[in-house]
Amino acid sequence: MQFDNETAGSVQGESGPAKSGYTSLVAKGAFINFSGIGFRLLFVYGYTFLLARMLSVSELGEYFLMFTIINILGLASMVGLDLGVVRYVALYAGENRLGLARKTLRAGLFFGIPAALLFTAGLIIAAPYLGDRLFNGSEAAVFGLRIFALVIPFMVAARLFNATTQGMHQMKYQVLSRDIGEQIAKISISGTVLVLGAGLIGVVWANLASVAVAAGMALIFAMVVLSGPVEKEDTNVRPAMDVLKYSYPLALANILVAITLWVDTLMLGYLGTTEDVGFYGVALKIAQFGAKIIMAFIVVFMPVIADLWNRKQSEELKGLYKTVSRWIFTLSLPIFLIIVLFSDAIMRIFGAGFVAGSGALVILAAGQMIAATTGAAGLMILMSGHSKLELFNVVVNLTTNVVLCLLLIPGYGLLGAAIAHMSALAVVNTLRVLEVWFFMHIFAYDLSYLKPVLSGLAGGIVALVIGRFVIDSVSLVQLGLLSCLLLVLYIAAIVAMGLEEQDKAILNRVKASLTGAKAA
Repeated sequence: MQFDNETAGSVQGESGPAKSGYTSLVAKGAFINFSGIGFRLLFVYGYTFLLARMLSVSELGEYFLMFTIINILGLASMVGLDLGVVRYVALYAGENRLGLARKTLRAGLFFGIPAALLFTAGLIIAAPYLGDRLFNGSEAAVFGLRIFALVIPFMVAARLFNATTQGMHQMKYQVLSRDIGEQIAKISISGTVLVLGAGLIGVVWANLASVAVAAGMALIFAMVVLSGPVEKEDTNVRPAMDVLKYSYPLALANILVAITLWVDTLMLGYLGTTEDVGFYGVALKIAQFGAKIIMAFIVVFMPVIADLWNRKQSEELKGLYKTVSRWIFTLSLPIFLIIVLFSDAIMRIFGAGFVAGSGALVILAAGQMIAATTGAAGLMILMSGHSKLELFNVVVNLTTNVVLCLLLIPGYGLLGAAIAHMSALAVVNTLRVLEVWFFMHIFAYDLSYLKPVLSGLAGGIVALVIGRFVIDSVSLVQLGLLSCLLLVLYIAAIVAMGLEEQDKAILNRVKASLTGAKAA
Protein backbone atom coordinates (compact mmCIF):
# COMPACT_ATOMS: atom_id res chain seq x y z
CA MET A 1 0.00 0.00 0.00
CA GLN A 2 1.22 3.48 -0.87
CA PHE A 3 -0.36 5.59 1.84
CA ASP A 4 1.33 8.25 3.93
CA ASN A 5 1.59 7.76 7.68
CA GLU A 6 -1.46 9.83 8.48
CA THR A 7 -3.62 7.90 6.06
CA ALA A 8 -2.30 4.58 7.25
CA GLY A 9 -3.52 5.40 10.72
CA SER A 10 -7.00 6.05 9.42
CA VAL A 11 -7.10 2.75 7.58
CA GLN A 12 -6.27 0.90 10.77
CA GLY A 13 -9.34 2.38 12.41
CA GLU A 14 -7.84 4.80 14.91
CA SER A 15 -10.60 7.28 15.55
CA GLY A 16 -8.42 10.38 15.93
CA PRO A 17 -6.08 9.99 12.98
CA ALA A 18 -8.84 8.56 10.86
CA LYS A 19 -10.74 11.80 10.68
CA SER A 20 -7.65 13.87 10.02
CA GLY A 21 -6.23 11.34 7.57
CA TYR A 22 -9.30 11.00 5.40
CA THR A 23 -10.07 14.70 5.33
CA SER A 24 -6.51 15.44 4.25
CA LEU A 25 -6.65 12.55 1.77
CA VAL A 26 -9.79 13.86 0.06
CA ALA A 27 -8.55 17.45 -0.01
CA LYS A 28 -5.08 16.57 -1.28
CA GLY A 29 -6.48 14.10 -3.80
CA ALA A 30 -8.97 16.70 -5.01
CA PHE A 31 -6.11 19.18 -5.41
CA ILE A 32 -4.24 16.66 -7.57
CA ASN A 33 -7.36 16.06 -9.62
CA PHE A 34 -7.92 19.80 -10.01
CA SER A 35 -4.42 20.11 -11.44
CA GLY A 36 -5.11 17.31 -13.90
CA ILE A 37 -8.57 18.55 -14.75
CA GLY A 38 -7.28 22.07 -15.32
CA PHE A 39 -4.70 20.66 -17.72
CA ARG A 40 -7.30 18.44 -19.36
CA LEU A 41 -9.79 21.27 -19.80
CA LEU A 42 -7.22 23.32 -21.68
CA PHE A 43 -6.90 20.47 -24.16
CA VAL A 44 -10.59 19.49 -24.27
CA TYR A 45 -11.77 22.99 -25.11
CA GLY A 46 -8.75 23.59 -27.30
CA TYR A 47 -9.65 20.36 -29.10
CA THR A 48 -13.28 21.41 -29.50
CA PHE A 49 -12.10 24.77 -30.86
CA LEU A 50 -9.77 22.98 -33.30
CA LEU A 51 -12.56 20.76 -34.61
CA ALA A 52 -15.03 23.65 -34.82
CA ARG A 53 -12.55 25.63 -36.93
CA MET A 54 -11.25 22.80 -39.12
CA LEU A 55 -14.47 20.84 -39.75
CA SER A 56 -17.82 21.99 -41.06
CA VAL A 57 -20.68 22.25 -38.54
CA SER A 58 -22.24 19.15 -40.11
CA GLU A 59 -18.97 17.17 -39.79
CA LEU A 60 -18.62 18.39 -36.21
CA GLY A 61 -22.13 17.11 -35.55
CA GLU A 62 -21.19 13.74 -37.05
CA TYR A 63 -18.13 13.59 -34.79
CA PHE A 64 -20.24 14.35 -31.70
CA LEU A 65 -22.72 11.62 -32.69
CA MET A 66 -19.92 9.07 -33.18
CA PHE A 67 -18.31 10.13 -29.92
CA THR A 68 -21.67 9.78 -28.17
CA ILE A 69 -22.28 6.27 -29.51
CA ILE A 70 -18.80 5.12 -28.49
CA ASN A 71 -19.16 6.51 -24.99
CA ILE A 72 -22.55 4.88 -24.55
CA LEU A 73 -21.22 1.48 -25.63
CA GLY A 74 -17.99 1.93 -23.68
CA LEU A 75 -19.85 2.62 -20.45
CA ALA A 76 -22.28 -0.18 -21.19
CA SER A 77 -19.33 -2.54 -21.69
CA MET A 78 -18.14 -1.76 -18.16
CA VAL A 79 -21.30 -3.43 -16.73
CA GLY A 80 -20.53 -1.65 -13.45
CA LEU A 81 -17.13 -3.32 -13.08
CA ASP A 82 -15.20 -0.08 -12.65
CA LEU A 83 -17.25 0.83 -9.58
CA GLY A 84 -16.88 -2.71 -8.26
CA VAL A 85 -13.11 -2.58 -8.71
CA VAL A 86 -12.87 0.79 -6.94
CA ARG A 87 -14.99 -0.44 -4.05
CA TYR A 88 -13.27 -3.78 -3.43
CA VAL A 89 -9.74 -2.59 -4.10
CA ALA A 90 -10.40 0.15 -1.52
CA LEU A 91 -11.77 -2.36 0.97
CA TYR A 92 -8.90 -4.83 0.53
CA ALA A 93 -6.32 -2.05 0.55
CA GLY A 94 -7.82 -0.77 3.79
CA GLU A 95 -7.25 -4.25 5.26
CA ASN A 96 -3.69 -4.49 3.85
CA ARG A 97 -4.65 -7.42 1.58
CA LEU A 98 -2.75 -6.54 -1.57
CA GLY A 99 -3.11 -9.99 -3.13
CA LEU A 100 -6.90 -9.73 -3.08
CA ALA A 101 -6.67 -6.25 -4.61
CA ARG A 102 -4.70 -7.74 -7.53
CA LYS A 103 -7.27 -10.48 -7.97
CA THR A 104 -9.99 -7.84 -8.01
CA LEU A 105 -8.39 -6.11 -11.00
CA ARG A 106 -7.93 -9.43 -12.81
CA ALA A 107 -11.60 -10.24 -12.23
CA GLY A 108 -12.62 -6.88 -13.69
CA LEU A 109 -10.53 -7.49 -16.81
CA PHE A 110 -11.78 -11.08 -17.12
CA PHE A 111 -15.40 -9.94 -17.29
CA GLY A 112 -14.91 -6.51 -18.89
CA ILE A 113 -12.72 -7.12 -21.94
CA PRO A 114 -14.97 -9.85 -23.49
CA ALA A 115 -17.97 -7.55 -23.01
CA ALA A 116 -16.08 -4.74 -24.73
CA LEU A 117 -15.19 -6.95 -27.69
CA LEU A 118 -18.80 -8.03 -27.99
CA PHE A 119 -20.01 -4.43 -28.14
CA THR A 120 -17.26 -3.60 -30.65
CA ALA A 121 -18.38 -6.39 -32.98
CA GLY A 122 -22.00 -5.37 -32.61
CA LEU A 123 -21.27 -1.77 -33.54
CA ILE A 124 -19.25 -2.77 -36.60
CA ILE A 125 -22.21 -4.84 -37.80
CA ALA A 126 -24.81 -2.18 -36.96
CA ALA A 127 -22.85 0.75 -38.47
CA PRO A 128 -24.81 0.83 -41.80
CA TYR A 129 -28.14 0.90 -39.94
CA LEU A 130 -26.97 3.75 -37.71
CA GLY A 131 -25.61 5.53 -40.76
CA ASP A 132 -29.07 5.55 -42.35
CA ARG A 133 -30.84 6.71 -39.16
CA LEU A 134 -28.39 9.30 -37.81
CA PHE A 135 -25.95 10.25 -40.59
CA ASN A 136 -28.25 10.53 -43.63
CA GLY A 137 -26.71 7.44 -45.21
CA SER A 138 -23.16 8.84 -45.29
CA GLU A 139 -20.72 6.07 -46.25
CA ALA A 140 -17.83 8.05 -44.77
CA ALA A 141 -19.67 8.22 -41.43
CA VAL A 142 -20.25 4.45 -41.49
CA PHE A 143 -16.55 3.84 -42.12
CA GLY A 144 -15.61 6.27 -39.37
CA LEU A 145 -18.01 4.62 -36.93
CA ARG A 146 -16.43 1.22 -37.57
CA ILE A 147 -12.97 2.62 -36.87
CA PHE A 148 -14.26 4.32 -33.72
CA ALA A 149 -15.67 0.98 -32.52
CA LEU A 150 -12.10 -0.25 -31.95
CA VAL A 151 -11.77 2.31 -29.16
CA ILE A 152 -14.13 0.42 -26.84
CA PRO A 153 -11.77 -2.35 -25.55
CA PHE A 154 -9.03 0.21 -24.86
CA MET A 155 -11.52 2.45 -23.09
CA VAL A 156 -12.70 -0.38 -20.81
CA ALA A 157 -9.16 -1.48 -19.99
CA ALA A 158 -8.11 2.08 -19.16
CA ARG A 159 -11.11 2.62 -16.86
CA LEU A 160 -10.42 -0.61 -14.97
CA PHE A 161 -6.73 0.23 -14.50
CA ASN A 162 -7.68 3.73 -13.33
CA ALA A 163 -10.29 2.25 -10.99
CA THR A 164 -7.52 0.23 -9.39
CA THR A 165 -5.30 3.24 -8.75
CA GLN A 166 -8.32 5.14 -7.40
CA GLY A 167 -9.06 2.30 -5.01
CA MET A 168 -5.47 2.52 -3.80
CA HIS A 169 -5.99 6.27 -3.20
CA GLN A 170 -3.42 7.20 -5.85
CA MET A 171 -5.23 9.90 -7.83
CA LYS A 172 -2.17 11.24 -9.65
CA TYR A 173 -1.97 8.21 -11.95
CA GLN A 174 -5.40 8.78 -13.49
CA VAL A 175 -4.45 12.40 -13.97
CA LEU A 176 -1.26 11.41 -15.80
CA SER A 177 -2.89 8.83 -18.07
CA ARG A 178 -6.36 10.25 -18.78
CA ASP A 179 -6.05 13.98 -18.19
CA ILE A 180 -2.56 14.50 -19.61
CA GLY A 181 -1.37 11.59 -21.72
CA GLU A 182 -4.61 10.96 -23.62
CA GLN A 183 -5.33 14.65 -24.21
CA ILE A 184 -1.85 15.49 -25.48
CA ALA A 185 -1.94 12.53 -27.85
CA LYS A 186 -5.44 13.39 -29.10
CA ILE A 187 -4.89 17.05 -29.87
CA SER A 188 -1.41 16.59 -31.34
CA ILE A 189 -2.37 13.70 -33.63
CA SER A 190 -5.69 15.29 -34.63
CA GLY A 191 -4.02 18.60 -35.39
CA THR A 192 -1.47 16.85 -37.59
CA VAL A 193 -4.00 14.83 -39.60
CA LEU A 194 -6.30 17.84 -40.04
CA VAL A 195 -3.44 19.94 -41.40
CA LEU A 196 -2.61 17.08 -43.77
CA GLY A 197 -6.22 17.09 -44.97
CA ALA A 198 -7.39 13.78 -43.47
CA GLY A 199 -10.63 15.38 -42.26
CA LEU A 200 -13.15 13.61 -40.03
CA ILE A 201 -11.73 10.11 -40.66
CA GLY A 202 -8.30 11.29 -39.56
CA VAL A 203 -9.81 12.66 -36.36
CA VAL A 204 -11.38 9.27 -35.67
CA TRP A 205 -8.02 7.50 -36.06
CA ALA A 206 -6.48 10.10 -33.74
CA ASN A 207 -9.08 9.32 -31.08
CA LEU A 208 -8.31 5.60 -31.32
CA ALA A 209 -4.57 6.20 -30.96
CA SER A 210 -4.97 8.53 -27.97
CA VAL A 211 -7.17 6.11 -26.00
CA ALA A 212 -4.67 3.31 -26.69
CA VAL A 213 -1.90 5.53 -25.27
CA ALA A 214 -3.99 6.24 -22.15
CA ALA A 215 -4.72 2.53 -21.64
CA GLY A 216 -1.02 1.68 -21.87
CA MET A 217 -0.09 4.33 -19.33
CA ALA A 218 -2.90 3.28 -16.97
CA LEU A 219 -1.69 -0.35 -17.14
CA ILE A 220 1.81 0.65 -16.08
CA PHE A 221 0.47 2.73 -13.18
CA ALA A 222 -1.81 -0.09 -11.99
CA MET A 223 1.19 -2.43 -11.92
CA VAL A 224 3.09 0.16 -9.86
CA VAL A 225 0.43 0.56 -7.14
CA LEU A 226 -0.14 -3.20 -6.89
CA SER A 227 3.55 -4.07 -6.59
CA GLY A 228 4.81 -5.29 -3.24
CA PRO A 229 4.68 -8.32 -0.96
CA VAL A 230 1.47 -10.35 -0.98
CA GLU A 231 -0.21 -11.69 2.14
CA LYS A 232 -1.01 -15.36 2.63
CA GLU A 233 -3.95 -16.20 0.40
CA ASP A 234 -7.36 -16.46 2.04
CA THR A 235 -9.21 -19.20 0.17
CA ASN A 236 -12.52 -18.18 1.74
CA VAL A 237 -12.48 -14.83 -0.09
CA ARG A 238 -13.40 -14.84 -3.77
CA PRO A 239 -12.86 -11.35 -5.23
CA ALA A 240 -14.24 -12.31 -8.65
CA MET A 241 -17.58 -13.33 -7.18
CA ASP A 242 -17.67 -10.29 -4.88
CA VAL A 243 -17.02 -7.90 -7.77
CA LEU A 244 -19.51 -9.66 -10.03
CA LYS A 245 -22.19 -9.77 -7.35
CA TYR A 246 -21.78 -6.07 -6.61
CA SER A 247 -21.50 -5.06 -10.27
CA TYR A 248 -24.31 -7.24 -11.64
CA PRO A 249 -27.14 -4.94 -10.51
CA LEU A 250 -25.12 -2.09 -12.02
CA ALA A 251 -24.82 -3.76 -15.45
CA LEU A 252 -28.22 -2.55 -16.60
CA ALA A 253 -27.75 0.69 -14.68
CA ASN A 254 -24.47 1.35 -16.51
CA ILE A 255 -26.14 0.90 -19.88
CA LEU A 256 -29.00 3.16 -18.83
CA VAL A 257 -26.58 5.74 -17.39
CA ALA A 258 -24.60 5.74 -20.62
CA ILE A 259 -27.76 6.27 -22.66
CA THR A 260 -29.02 8.91 -20.25
CA LEU A 261 -25.83 10.97 -20.48
CA TRP A 262 -26.17 11.37 -24.24
CA VAL A 263 -29.74 10.46 -25.13
CA ASP A 264 -30.59 14.10 -25.83
CA THR A 265 -27.69 14.29 -28.32
CA LEU A 266 -28.81 11.10 -30.06
CA MET A 267 -32.45 12.15 -30.20
CA LEU A 268 -31.48 15.59 -31.48
CA GLY A 269 -29.56 13.85 -34.26
CA TYR A 270 -32.52 11.58 -35.00
CA LEU A 271 -35.24 14.25 -34.81
CA GLY A 272 -33.11 17.20 -35.98
CA THR A 273 -30.00 17.66 -38.10
CA THR A 274 -26.27 17.11 -37.71
CA GLU A 275 -25.88 20.91 -37.65
CA ASP A 276 -28.14 21.00 -34.57
CA VAL A 277 -25.91 18.37 -32.98
CA GLY A 278 -22.81 20.44 -33.81
CA PHE A 279 -24.15 23.52 -31.99
CA TYR A 280 -25.55 21.45 -29.13
CA GLY A 281 -22.35 19.45 -28.68
CA VAL A 282 -20.27 22.60 -28.21
CA ALA A 283 -22.82 24.06 -25.78
CA LEU A 284 -22.92 20.83 -23.78
CA LYS A 285 -19.15 20.67 -23.45
CA ILE A 286 -19.00 24.24 -22.19
CA ALA A 287 -21.87 23.67 -19.76
CA GLN A 288 -20.13 20.61 -18.34
CA PHE A 289 -17.10 22.67 -17.34
CA GLY A 290 -18.44 22.86 -13.77
CA ALA A 291 -19.08 19.12 -13.77
CA LYS A 292 -15.32 18.61 -13.95
CA ILE A 293 -15.10 20.19 -10.51
CA ILE A 294 -17.62 17.69 -9.20
CA MET A 295 -15.55 14.84 -10.60
CA ALA A 296 -12.38 16.13 -8.94
CA PHE A 297 -14.01 15.52 -5.58
CA ILE A 298 -16.09 12.49 -6.47
CA VAL A 299 -13.16 10.46 -7.82
CA VAL A 300 -11.34 10.96 -4.51
CA PHE A 301 -14.46 10.50 -2.44
CA MET A 302 -15.52 7.13 -3.93
CA PRO A 303 -13.11 4.77 -2.12
CA VAL A 304 -13.35 6.84 1.05
CA ILE A 305 -17.14 6.39 1.19
CA ALA A 306 -16.77 2.64 0.71
CA ASP A 307 -14.17 2.28 3.44
CA LEU A 308 -15.85 4.55 6.01
CA TRP A 309 -19.24 2.94 5.46
CA ASN A 310 -17.68 -0.51 5.72
CA ARG A 311 -16.03 0.43 9.04
CA LYS A 312 -19.28 2.07 10.28
CA GLN A 313 -17.61 5.46 10.73
CA SER A 314 -20.93 7.25 10.11
CA GLU A 315 -20.11 10.51 11.88
CA GLU A 316 -16.89 11.00 9.96
CA LEU A 317 -18.64 10.13 6.70
CA LYS A 318 -21.43 12.60 7.51
CA GLY A 319 -19.01 15.48 8.17
CA LEU A 320 -16.92 14.71 5.12
CA TYR A 321 -19.97 14.46 2.83
CA LYS A 322 -21.31 17.81 4.04
CA THR A 323 -17.96 19.54 3.58
CA VAL A 324 -17.30 18.09 0.14
CA SER A 325 -20.83 18.93 -1.04
CA ARG A 326 -20.43 22.54 0.09
CA TRP A 327 -17.06 22.80 -1.66
CA ILE A 328 -18.50 21.45 -4.91
CA PHE A 329 -21.29 24.00 -4.80
CA THR A 330 -18.95 26.85 -3.89
CA LEU A 331 -16.49 26.08 -6.68
CA SER A 332 -19.19 25.48 -9.31
CA LEU A 333 -21.25 28.64 -8.72
CA PRO A 334 -18.88 31.25 -10.24
CA ILE A 335 -18.42 29.09 -13.35
CA PHE A 336 -22.19 28.90 -13.74
CA LEU A 337 -22.49 32.67 -13.38
CA ILE A 338 -19.81 33.33 -16.00
CA ILE A 339 -21.51 31.00 -18.49
CA VAL A 340 -24.95 32.54 -17.94
CA LEU A 341 -23.81 36.17 -18.05
CA PHE A 342 -21.58 35.82 -21.11
CA SER A 343 -23.08 32.91 -23.05
CA ASP A 344 -23.04 34.72 -26.42
CA ALA A 345 -19.40 35.74 -26.07
CA ILE A 346 -18.38 32.23 -25.04
CA MET A 347 -20.12 30.55 -27.97
CA ARG A 348 -18.73 33.14 -30.40
CA ILE A 349 -15.22 31.87 -29.60
CA PHE A 350 -15.94 28.76 -31.69
CA GLY A 351 -17.27 30.79 -34.61
CA ALA A 352 -19.92 33.47 -35.16
CA GLY A 353 -22.52 30.90 -36.17
CA PHE A 354 -22.26 29.06 -32.85
CA VAL A 355 -24.11 31.90 -31.08
CA ALA A 356 -27.21 29.99 -32.22
CA GLY A 357 -26.49 27.60 -29.35
CA SER A 358 -26.13 30.20 -26.59
CA GLY A 359 -29.70 29.76 -25.31
CA ALA A 360 -29.16 26.02 -25.02
CA LEU A 361 -25.87 26.72 -23.22
CA VAL A 362 -27.61 28.72 -20.47
CA ILE A 363 -30.20 25.98 -19.91
CA LEU A 364 -27.57 23.22 -19.90
CA ALA A 365 -25.43 25.20 -17.44
CA ALA A 366 -28.46 25.47 -15.14
CA GLY A 367 -28.77 21.68 -15.22
CA GLN A 368 -25.12 21.25 -14.31
CA MET A 369 -25.50 23.71 -11.44
CA ILE A 370 -28.41 21.66 -10.11
CA ALA A 371 -26.15 18.61 -10.21
CA ALA A 372 -23.44 20.54 -8.35
CA THR A 373 -25.92 21.64 -5.70
CA THR A 374 -26.70 18.02 -4.89
CA GLY A 375 -23.01 17.24 -4.44
CA ALA A 376 -21.91 13.63 -4.24
CA ALA A 377 -25.29 12.13 -3.32
CA GLY A 378 -25.21 9.61 -6.18
CA LEU A 379 -21.83 8.25 -5.10
CA MET A 380 -23.03 8.03 -1.50
CA ILE A 381 -25.79 5.73 -2.72
CA LEU A 382 -23.47 3.59 -4.84
CA MET A 383 -20.46 3.23 -2.55
CA SER A 384 -22.65 2.38 0.47
CA GLY A 385 -23.89 -0.69 -1.39
CA HIS A 386 -27.32 0.55 -2.56
CA SER A 387 -26.67 -0.35 -6.18
CA LYS A 388 -30.26 -1.46 -6.86
CA LEU A 389 -31.56 1.87 -5.60
CA GLU A 390 -29.27 3.67 -8.02
CA LEU A 391 -30.67 1.51 -10.82
CA PHE A 392 -34.11 2.89 -9.99
CA ASN A 393 -32.71 6.43 -10.07
CA VAL A 394 -31.19 5.89 -13.50
CA VAL A 395 -34.48 4.57 -14.87
CA VAL A 396 -36.26 7.68 -13.60
CA ASN A 397 -33.59 9.90 -15.14
CA LEU A 398 -33.68 8.20 -18.53
CA THR A 399 -37.47 8.08 -18.68
CA THR A 400 -37.74 11.78 -17.86
CA ASN A 401 -35.15 12.71 -20.46
CA VAL A 402 -36.58 10.58 -23.27
CA VAL A 403 -40.18 11.67 -22.73
CA LEU A 404 -39.24 15.34 -22.63
CA CYS A 405 -36.99 14.99 -25.70
CA LEU A 406 -39.85 13.46 -27.67
CA LEU A 407 -42.18 16.26 -26.59
CA LEU A 408 -39.83 19.23 -26.92
CA ILE A 409 -37.25 18.61 -29.67
CA PRO A 410 -39.71 18.59 -32.62
CA GLY A 411 -40.99 22.05 -31.67
CA TYR A 412 -38.01 23.69 -29.99
CA GLY A 413 -34.93 21.94 -31.41
CA LEU A 414 -31.77 22.80 -29.46
CA LEU A 415 -33.70 24.45 -26.63
CA GLY A 416 -36.00 21.45 -26.31
CA ALA A 417 -33.08 19.05 -25.93
CA ALA A 418 -31.46 21.36 -23.36
CA ILE A 419 -34.67 21.67 -21.31
CA ALA A 420 -35.06 17.89 -21.30
CA HIS A 421 -31.45 17.46 -20.14
CA MET A 422 -31.82 20.02 -17.35
CA SER A 423 -35.16 18.68 -16.13
CA ALA A 424 -33.91 15.10 -15.96
CA LEU A 425 -30.89 16.20 -13.90
CA ALA A 426 -33.15 18.13 -11.52
CA VAL A 427 -35.47 15.18 -10.96
CA VAL A 428 -32.84 12.48 -10.41
CA ASN A 429 -30.50 14.52 -8.22
CA THR A 430 -33.32 15.68 -5.97
CA LEU A 431 -34.30 12.05 -5.62
CA ARG A 432 -30.74 11.06 -4.66
CA VAL A 433 -30.50 13.72 -1.98
CA LEU A 434 -33.76 12.48 -0.44
CA GLU A 435 -32.49 8.89 -0.54
CA VAL A 436 -29.25 9.77 1.25
CA TRP A 437 -31.33 11.52 3.90
CA PHE A 438 -33.80 8.64 4.24
CA PHE A 439 -31.49 5.61 4.07
CA MET A 440 -28.25 7.02 5.49
CA HIS A 441 -29.69 9.78 7.70
CA ILE A 442 -27.34 12.39 6.23
CA PHE A 443 -28.36 15.83 4.93
CA ALA A 444 -25.73 18.14 3.51
CA TYR A 445 -27.39 21.54 3.50
CA ASP A 446 -27.34 24.35 6.05
CA LEU A 447 -27.00 28.13 6.26
CA SER A 448 -23.32 27.99 5.27
CA TYR A 449 -24.50 27.83 1.64
CA LEU A 450 -25.67 31.46 1.93
CA LYS A 451 -22.07 32.69 1.85
CA PRO A 452 -21.29 31.53 -1.70
CA VAL A 453 -24.78 32.53 -2.88
CA LEU A 454 -24.44 36.11 -1.61
CA SER A 455 -20.85 36.30 -2.85
CA GLY A 456 -21.94 35.10 -6.28
CA LEU A 457 -24.71 37.67 -6.47
CA ALA A 458 -22.30 40.49 -5.59
CA GLY A 459 -19.64 39.43 -8.11
CA GLY A 460 -22.21 38.62 -10.79
CA ILE A 461 -23.97 42.00 -10.56
CA VAL A 462 -20.69 43.92 -10.89
CA ALA A 463 -19.53 41.80 -13.86
CA LEU A 464 -22.98 42.09 -15.50
CA VAL A 465 -23.08 45.85 -15.20
CA ILE A 466 -19.61 46.24 -16.69
CA GLY A 467 -20.13 43.59 -19.37
CA ARG A 468 -23.54 44.79 -20.53
CA PHE A 469 -23.52 48.54 -19.97
CA VAL A 470 -19.86 49.61 -20.07
CA ILE A 471 -18.45 47.32 -22.81
CA ASP A 472 -20.29 47.33 -26.15
CA SER A 473 -19.18 43.88 -27.31
CA VAL A 474 -17.36 41.37 -25.12
CA SER A 475 -14.27 40.02 -26.87
CA LEU A 476 -12.18 37.03 -25.80
CA VAL A 477 -9.74 39.20 -23.84
CA GLN A 478 -12.54 41.14 -22.19
CA LEU A 479 -14.33 37.91 -21.36
CA GLY A 480 -11.22 36.71 -19.57
CA LEU A 481 -10.87 39.97 -17.65
CA LEU A 482 -14.54 40.03 -16.62
CA SER A 483 -14.34 36.39 -15.51
CA CYS A 484 -11.28 37.16 -13.41
CA LEU A 485 -13.04 40.17 -11.90
CA LEU A 486 -16.05 38.07 -10.95
CA LEU A 487 -13.82 35.38 -9.41
CA VAL A 488 -11.80 37.93 -7.41
CA LEU A 489 -14.95 39.58 -6.05
CA TYR A 490 -16.47 36.17 -5.30
CA ILE A 491 -13.46 34.94 -3.36
CA ALA A 492 -13.03 38.25 -1.55
CA ALA A 493 -16.66 38.25 -0.42
CA ILE A 494 -16.43 34.67 0.88
CA VAL A 495 -13.24 35.43 2.78
CA ALA A 496 -14.76 38.63 4.18
CA MET A 497 -17.76 36.67 5.51
CA GLY A 498 -15.40 34.10 7.05
CA LEU A 499 -14.51 30.49 6.21
CA GLU A 500 -15.98 27.58 8.12
CA GLU A 501 -13.68 26.15 10.78
CA GLN A 502 -13.52 22.76 9.07
CA ASP A 503 -12.63 24.47 5.79
CA LYS A 504 -9.74 26.29 7.47
CA ALA A 505 -8.47 23.04 8.98
CA ILE A 506 -8.61 21.24 5.65
CA LEU A 507 -6.85 24.08 3.80
CA ASN A 508 -4.12 24.09 6.45
CA ARG A 509 -3.61 20.33 6.05
CA VAL A 510 -3.49 20.61 2.27
CA LYS A 511 -0.97 23.45 2.50
CA ALA A 512 1.12 21.42 4.94
CA SER A 513 1.03 18.32 2.75
CA LEU A 514 2.13 20.32 -0.29
CA THR A 515 4.92 22.24 1.46
CA GLY A 516 6.13 19.40 3.69
CA ALA A 517 5.35 21.36 6.85
CA LYS A 518 3.49 19.96 9.84
CA ALA A 519 -0.20 20.87 9.96
CA ALA A 520 -1.40 22.83 12.93
